[in-house]
Amino acid sequence: MESLRRLVREPSERMRTSSFVVEGPHLVERALEEASERIKYVYITSEALKKQSSFAAKFEKANVSVIHITSMQARQLSDTRTTQGVFALVAMDAPKRTDGKCVIILDGVQDPGNVGTIIRAAAWFGAGRVVLGAGSADPYAPKTIRATQGEIFSLRCELVKELAPAIVALKKTGYKIFTTTLETPACSIYEERFDGKCAVVLGSEAHGISGDVLALSDESLIIPRVGSGESLNVAMSAVIILSEIASRSRRG
Repeated sequence: MESLRRLVREPSERMRTSSFVVEGPHLVERALEEASERIKYVYITSEALKKQSSFAAKFEKANVSVIHITSMQARQLSDTRTTQGVFALVAMDAPKRTDGKCVIILDGVQDPGNVGTIIRAAAWFGAGRVVLGAGSADPYAPKTIRATQGEIFSLRCELVKELAPAIVALKKTGYKIFTTTLETPACSIYEERFDGKCAVVLGSEAHGISGDVLALSDESLIIPRVGSGESLNVAMSAVIILSEIASRSRRG
């Protein structure tokens, strides 16, 4: 159990083993639905198995190995105040899907809730991949995974030390690079056509987008303010932009 506790608490251990832990019936069920081949083991208490009576058949159908643990072990492993007694050890291997029309790039977005919400929105609107640069929250950390509501299994999440090479690679395969800004001059998202493959870079609310990434930008985007609101956080901005891109795709 000590190795599992380290995976829950230590990003370096997750990277070393290319695996992570999800907790709770909903997240384990999403893993079974979207990535059963990546589940190494499920750990569950007898109490949880009684409450989730359908789990046993689902584990058997997915050919997943189940390890029974005690309530004390579940509490020691849990990242939440009240454990629900079910966990899955999952490999980080990305699903074999194409990047699609849209890729989201995060440059130093530190808040796990925001990163998780962006991943959730990216999955909803059909983005194929989320690329996270240095300084961004770990997508495989428990708080981030909870914020994704299980959509961590629906698309590729890639951690990179440097964003510039990843962006150059996208440009070589035909992606137009958009960077978001709060300043003018910039193109309004409501006027941009988004008629080809696009990669949208979102930066931290405190520091914005780094200079080396801005240097690779093809165009700056802005969400124009219509009312009197002071600002949008990065997750809200991502949802609005993804919705606009999806809307253009449906029309054209």
